[in-house]
Amino acid sequence: MWKLLKTNLVIEKSSKKNIFAFIFIALFIFGLALYMENEDVGNLAAQKTSEQQNVLSALSQYPDMDASPNGDSSEIYKNLNEQQRLIALQRIAANLNKPDLFADSAIDLSNAREKAFLDADYGDVAEFLPTYNENKLETIFYERLISLDIPIFTDNLTYYQFLIFLFGILGSVWFIFVAFYTCGIMIDDFKHTSLIKGYPISFDKYVAAKGISTMSIILVFILEIFLCSLPLIYFRGLGDPNYPVAVFDGNYEIYSITKYIGISVLYMIFIAIFVILLSIILNVLLKNMYLTLFVEMFLFALPLLFPRLVSLIPFNPFNYINFTDLLDGKSLELAHPVGLNSTHGLIYIGISIVILIVIANVFLSTGKLKRV
Repeated sequence: MWKLLKTNLVIEKSSKKNIFAFIFIALFIFGLALYMENEDVGNLAAQKTSEQQNVLSALSQYPDMDASPNGDSSEIYKNLNEQQRLIALQRIAANLNKPDLFADSAIDLSNAREKAFLDADYGDVAEFLPTYNENKLETIFYERLISLDIPIFTDNLTYYQFLIFLFGILGSVWFIFVAFYTCGIMIDDFKHTSLIKGYPISFDKYVAAKGISTMSIILVFILEIFLCSLPLIYFRGLGDPNYPVAVFDGNYEIYSITKYIGISVLYMIFIAIFVILLSIILNVLLKNMYLTLFVEMFLFALPLLFPRLVSLIPFNPFNYINFTDLLDGKSLELAHPVGLNSTHGLIYIGISIVILIVIANVFLSTGKLKRV
């Protein structure tokens, strides 16, 4: 099997599909860096301008009234005006490079928004304002900055700050990328088993070698993500690997960037193994890579199409495939909220991998394959 694995790796190394995938990943990373530079991603003043426009849109739902403490306007109207004042203060702090003032006013803004959530008229303006979950994440983020006396990082093109932005995108598309990459795995072998009957190795070991070589290439893809980002150290600096990241992991918590990246990479590896096994089994049954891809995309979209299933079947591994939304606490914003836990997600995906290995082992003996 070891010799076959080495042979597969040599073949994979020169595969046009793999060469294209390597180039695609590199171009994606470089393109993302250029986009962030041109769009000035991380510009706090620009972000607050957008937030201010949203609050103004909410205020436009009401006629002009006296928003002073003793005025005759509604409490939600007074709250929105207070939010507008605090956002304007943050814009000034951002333009004058006053990080302490920005962080303090951010806490005041979060507290004002939390009061708005309790107002009976909040539903009238909810679409213009952050959700409770988004506000809570922002609150604990700024509280940690203040408690540790850490300045706000505004350059998202330093190495570690860029990686956190990059992995935030990868979490939403990684399953799709791996599904497209692996949907044709061994399809010719399953259609024409006579092609490999002459190999001096059992069919299950042949499939295992193919799966391991495919996973090895995917690990190289993950390594490429870090390597292609290295030039940013020279151009913009290393950044802060311990900078806080607010996440929901069953509870609202603060991770360091390195911990967030570590969990993301772990999810990427688990998801890749899961998809490889799923593609192999579906190709055994369907013998059509396009049907395999369709089934995988349907399973991926199932929690989006039927969000009630997330709370009804929390152990469904596809609830955890988008690990960016998982750590952003998006499951708390569903019509039927459920607090998904990233550790549970790894456990459920891991259990699913074991189940798929058992199924693959049953299917992929030569005799079983003939009956399939």
